Amino acid sequence: MSFLPQYKRDKKGDEESLPFLTDENDDLPAYPPRVGESSGTTTHNVTYTFVPRWPIKGSSQDALGVLGNTKEETIAIVQRGFSNLSEYPSHRIEFLSPVEIDSDGKVKGDKWAKIFDEAWPGFKNNPPTRLRVQIADLPGDEERRENREKWINIYVIAGIFSPLWIGGPIMIALAAMGYLD
Repeated sequence: MSFLPQYKRDKKGDEESLPFLTDENDDLPAYPPRVGESSGTTTHNVTYTFVPRWPIKGSSQDALGVLGNTKEETIAIVQRGFSNLSEYPSHRIEFLSPVEIDSDGKVKGDKWAKIFDEAWPGFKNNPPTRLRVQIADLPGDEERRENREKWINIYVIAGIFSPLWIGGPIMIALAAMGYLD
């Protein structure tokens, strides 16, 4: 005569006997691994805004990416995200953080602050949500940019207030020279 099969009973504290939705099983291994569990670090999403300033050509672009652990890692991320940044050496790429943020998370005005190299380790605890990326000016770039903007304003005012037969050719000449790009 054969006996019925017998099963071994598990102890009450065994991990498989725990209910699925309890706080007690948060320390147990999980698949897929929880965020930051495998590498020991967490990732933070950042909205990068690339703003080309004259003499750099292009238009403003936004991209959502992750924040690197160091400035060098973050530069590599933005160089992959904005292809025209790969043409410039990493020491010319600079990051700025918004100064005043309203309740909606938008920048009040156009105030941005440069981020020093010493500030990057602090981003692990308090990461920014938005960063502006730009190419640092070479000596004389800022002065030439201001002169260019001044002359554009002068030509636009002259074109508006001069007779049509003079204003039209002035505007066409400015467009041909690339001042109105």
